[in-house]
Amino acid sequence: MIEITRMDGRIILVNENLIETAEATPDTVIIMANGRKFIVQESLPEIMRRCNERPGYDSSAPLVSTSEEAVRSRINDAIHRG
Repeated sequence: MIEITRMDGRIILVNENLIETAEATPDTVIIMANGRKFIVQESLPEIMRRCNERPGYDSSAPLVSTSEEAVRSRINDAIHRG
């Protein structure tokens, strides 16, 4: 779980495995797999950092990659899904 701050200052914990998308609109909006939305104070890079650096996760590969190759791969997958 990662800690995030709602716009009113309340701190909540979110299961990073259930984050569907996060976008800046300009506020950061996190959309969960169940459709629930959270508008938070953290920036997109901060959300990505927290997801990738959470304690107890033993892997050299981050959960979220912003490399050009990874982005192209996700776009290609989305196009060919259907």
